[in-house]
Amino acid sequence: MDKNKFWELIQTSYKEANWETDKQMQLLIGKLSEYSQEEILKFGKIYEIYAKESEKSKLWAAAHVLNDGCSEDCFESFRGWLISRGKEPYFNALINPDSIIDLDMPYQDDYYENKDMISVAELAFNKKIGNDDDLDTYYQRMRQFELDPKEIFDIVDEISFGEDINAEWDKKDKESVRTLVPKLCQQYW
Repeated sequence: MDKNKFWELIQTSYKEANWETDKQMQLLIGKLSEYSQEEILKFGKIYEIYAKESEKSKLWAAAHVLNDGCSEDCFESFRGWLISRGKEPYFNALINPDSIIDLDMPYQDDYYENKDMISVAELAFNKKIGNDDDLDTYYQRMRQFELDPKEIFDIVDEISFGEDINAEWDKKDKESVRTLVPKLCQQYW
């Protein structure tokens, strides 16, 4: 498992699911569970890196607009949603979160969150070991498992951020949000 296979699995499952999030998650879990335990753990570690790297203020402003408010848990689920859309949308959003407006998103969606993406590796791992109810084994193995530093560098080095990706904003001040993500505000506010 490497970053390219990570994104390939996400993109393939998204396309095969005909862009339906719930169906995508089931397909992704099924595909991932066919890999070795170590490869599934790698997928989980790669996901953690991408999720952590996308923990940026301006992206949170975009989530706030799309979800009509966004708590810390919501923002974690939003980043899962963004990663589940694929490599290009993810990378574009880190440069300019307003680029999310260009995604083919059904406007009638109530929330732009994918909490299931956060646990895909765990569910695939448990399916692999044949115990869907076992929570401890996956987390014990994840605590013990580390990616090679070169692999981590290779993942992080490819990520680019917009200059103002950590710009401050105030959820009570719509203008501060509008300045950061004007296209999303125009469409969703």
